Amino acid sequence: MATDETRLPVEFLATLAAGADPGSAAAGMAAEQARGMADSRQGGPLLAALLARPYRDSAPSWLLEAAVANGLRQSESEYEYLTGSTSLVVLALVHPDCDPALRADALRRCSDRRLSSLGTADRPADLCTAVAGELLRRVPQPPDMTPELLKEPTPAQVVLRTGRLHDAVFEAAVALLPDGPDHAQLEDEDSGAWSKRIRKAFDAWGRMWSAVLERHPDRHSQLIAMTADTSASRVVRDQLLGSVPWTVEPALLRQLALDDLSRFGAAMLTVRICGFLQDGSSKEEARKQFAAELAVLEETDRRDIEFLYLRDDGFGCDWGAGSAVSWVRNAADGRWRLILNPAEARPAYGDPHTWRSDPDELADLGRLFAETAVQALRTWKPKELYGISTASDLRWVRDMLVHLPELTPAVEATVRLVIRDARRDRSGPQSYDYQSQEDRRQFDELLDAITRIVADPAPQPPATRRTALGTPEEVTVRSLSAVTAEVLDAYLERHAGDDALVEKALLSFAWHGHRSEPAFASVLARHSDQRHAVHRLTRELRRRLGGNPSNRDAWAREILALPDCPSETILALPAWTALKARGHRYDSTHPTVIALVEAALGDDPQAWQRFADSPISNSGPNAWLRLGDILTAAADGTAWPKPPGPR
Repeated sequence: MATDETRLPVEFLATLAAGADPGSAAAGMAAEQARGMADSRQGGPLLAALLARPYRDSAPSWLLEAAVANGLRQSESEYEYLTGSTSLVVLALVHPDCDPALRADALRRCSDRRLSSLGTADRPADLCTAVAGELLRRVPQPPDMTPELLKEPTPAQVVLRTGRLHDAVFEAAVALLPDGPDHAQLEDEDSGAWSKRIRKAFDAWGRMWSAVLERHPDRHSQLIAMTADTSASRVVRDQLLGSVPWTVEPALLRQLALDDLSRFGAAMLTVRICGFLQDGSSKEEARKQFAAELAVLEETDRRDIEFLYLRDDGFGCDWGAGSAVSWVRNAADGRWRLILNPAEARPAYGDPHTWRSDPDELADLGRLFAETAVQALRTWKPKELYGISTASDLRWVRDMLVHLPELTPAVEATVRLVIRDARRDRSGPQSYDYQSQEDRRQFDELLDAITRIVADPAPQPPATRRTALGTPEEVTVRSLSAVTAEVLDAYLERHAGDDALVEKALLSFAWHGHRSEPAFASVLARHSDQRHAVHRLTRELRRRLGGNPSNRDAWAREILALPDCPSETILALPAWTALKARGHRYDSTHPTVIALVEAALGDDPQAWQRFADSPISNSGPNAWLRLGDILTAAADGTAWPKPPGPR
């Protein structure tokens, strides 16, 4: 569409500029039109075309400033789709004539989302370095993670939602991500050490990393290396293993799984230490007895055991005696759940995710987990007061049985005790809120599964109705446009040799808009004088077709698609319709039309300016001014033609 500042379609101007040579009359006219419409939303493609071709090496400051302002003015939902404004801003900011102050100001004005689109891998390195610097200005210091940062993310979080970032931007954004909640805060609090808010903060931190890892599957190893020896190291590994394992390269997934299973040793050591204490030994004796084994643990695991069970005010040994079972239960319910049950890895809607690891590899990882779970099963003991009560208490047992190559008598005997303990709790009081009911449903399904393992012609379409069209003299273009391809083809066949009927059928393509069958060319082939018929219909379009712009557009689309369509027929099209006729892209003009305009106006600046000032329009009588007549008047400097007569 045109704006108040230009009489020509923007699609035409942008397509013209995209092929114009520097210093040409066509480029000059397009630039003048761009200056007048620089503030409009439709001006973006024209500004981009000018900077991409005729003004690529040298551009006036107004053009660069207008490109930046226009690109940044578009709303978040439409800027990339409608005008490619990010590309427009890039063209301006990387231009050799771009002032550094303009670049810095433009980056400051960018939203976080738009800033990320300027820092992708296909952008120039200098621009991406500047984007990374702007990101650092916005986030001088990483904040501590809070639940609110999932709804109101930091600029670094927003930037990392974009895939294929330039290395400089990616590394800067990762370094500026929120840190985990302060661990000291957990220890300083008394009874509320694991408060609901702190748990939410840690959950939000994990979800944040999960989103980053899913968006950047080719950078998993890099992220592991970047977060090594930081508080984020464990959460990154756990999220790769438990939240997005289908995106992980097979060798890396296996290594992560093996590393995780190696941590089970700390849980088993906890069981042994607590058993030692339950037998009457002192905590000092336990420190000496297990000193060597504690020394080889990871610092976090060693600190947890000493803090929880070897301090005078630590937890009771009964808690620690179930550490091995707790470890496999939490793993099966969390970070191992998708590996053990790959079909559960699916979005909210649609098919399950496609895994990079093949089924045999996942099955082998499941076997390793099951063998670890057997070790935990040996430490399992029923509680005296109440039985197994939640789905997570059974899920690890079900997964162990599913993936275990062989069910030994010892394992079977213990599992039968688990079943009995679960049935003991089944008869107890129940809660009726949704979460409790859902957990009870899963609990029952898992218990039944464990028990079973241990014990071992399409309707025919309606008939097509006949269509009564009447005689060829009575039938109208509009009625022909409404029938199916089969009905139209049969009607033309019954009245073969009637050129007037064929012409009505051809015009019906304009009424129909997007008829694909029968093909326009195949209907035209029924006419005795094809070339003359198309040309005459085009010249008489106002009288024969009517005033709907979409009908004119459809007619232009059909004749431009004909092989070897004569130039005189294209020049007989309504000028506005021809200049809007779609080319290779939805927002471009047909190349044949561009070539005819350039041939008629040459490199005469005055002719191009007269053409830009022509009275053509999308509606009203001037919508019917023919392209050839307008070009002749613009080239010769004669008076503008009158529109053809109406019906």
